[in-house]
Amino acid sequence: MKKIKLIFLILFMCVAMVGCSKEKEVNQIDLGQLSDELLTKEEFEDKLNQIDDSMVKKLYNIDDYVEARVYIGSGATAEELALFEFRNEKDAKEGLELVLVRIANQKDDFSSYLPQEVSKLDHAMVKQWGKYVFVCVSNHNFSEEIILQYLQKE
Repeated sequence: MKKIKLIFLILFMCVAMVGCSKEKEVNQIDLGQLSDELLTKEEFEDKLNQIDDSMVKKLYNIDDYVEARVYIGSGATAEELALFEFRNEKDAKEGLELVLVRIANQKDDFSSYLPQEVSKLDHAMVKQWGKYVFVCVSNHNFSEEIILQYLQKE
């Protein structure tokens, strides 16, 4: 019951944020290049490995993306990097809702066996810009600055 309330709360917050936002124009982003830079510059404790599309769909319950670059750790940390491109902003908003559900589920999972990792999830960088959704779970979160640079490139 607690999990269901949390999911509804997250979905309500997403709908409230989406209702107040305008259509965002963003540049086309090379997710491969961006993920390489984030993996290099963001300070992850764990070694993150890219997962294939079938695993992305299983973990995030998202299957309508154009491209996804998702990297997860060994399970010893909650660290994760996920970059999604969708067909349009509407699909990205729906993807963001599913990303927030994943983060909530991760909090529940880690709270029982590695509670110190929940702080990373509480402070995760989870953003949607236009048709893109970005997730970075780490201790430092320089990722938003790096992503903004890619969004502003001409």
